[in-house]
Amino acid sequence: KKISCYDHIKIKKEKNLMPKMLMNLRNVPEDESEAVLEMLEEKNIEHYQVPPSAFMISAGSIWVQHDKDYDRAKALFDELQHNRAQQARADWQRQKEQGVQPGLFDALQQNPGRFVAYLTIAVLIVIFMLTPVVQLFRSA
Repeated sequence: KKISCYDHIKIKKEKNLMPKMLMNLRNVPEDESEAVLEMLEEKNIEHYQVPPSAFMISAGSIWVQHDKDYDRAKALFDELQHNRAQQARADWQRQKEQGVQPGLFDALQQNPGRFVAYLTIAVLIVIFMLTPVVQLFRSA
């Protein structure tokens, strides 16, 4: 009997062999994706990584190979994320207490050109939005 691609997918679903995406890699730092891959390796969870596409239409992702492993992988991933968030908060709090946490003024001093560019764009948008309203009131 000839098996169609749809039958193949159906068989995979019945046997819990369908891969599931664990993590989209868009805007994910390299160290975080490496930590997730390392965690999956340590826990012997079969997985694979899809690289980003050439024009960044897809940013890449990490997939768990078998459906049956997904819940365990997701729980481990959530725990890893929770620990990373706690560490980031603790680092931020420590920097704040030491007075080295950068603020708005520090960001402006570090990159004044970006600030001027963003401010100019914001002013132009407001001007373009208000011009028709002002003209409407002048003509009335």
